[in-house]
Amino acid sequence: MSARAGRLRERVKIQAKNLVDNGKGGRMRPVGGPEWTDVATVFAEVLPLRGDEALQHAVLRSVQLYRVTIRARDGVTPAHRLSWRGSALNIKSVAMSPGRGELVMTCEANVPT
Repeated sequence: MSARAGRLRERVKIQAKNLVDNGKGGRMRPVGGPEWTDVATVFAEVLPLRGDEALQHAVLRSVQLYRVTIRARDGVTPAHRLSWRGSALNIKSVAMSPGRGELVMTCEANVPT
């Protein structure tokens, strides 16, 4: 059974790091350019799983974990992120749902940088 359209009610943007060749064999963000660029806008089911706290640089911050399901598509990896309702969701894992034609991602929001 494939993903039912009724479940996929939220619009999310799949984003990739905006990197260009630096002329020295590496990659860098273009000067004055955005850090992330939109790859695609898709419909998704976004379910909050649990909240947690993360300690980084001696600051305690809340972290929300989500399960995001979209129709199957190639090329989505943890190097990408999702933009949903003004929040950046960092993709932690990506798995194809067996026989269902869905891509299921575990994502974190409000991650300390």
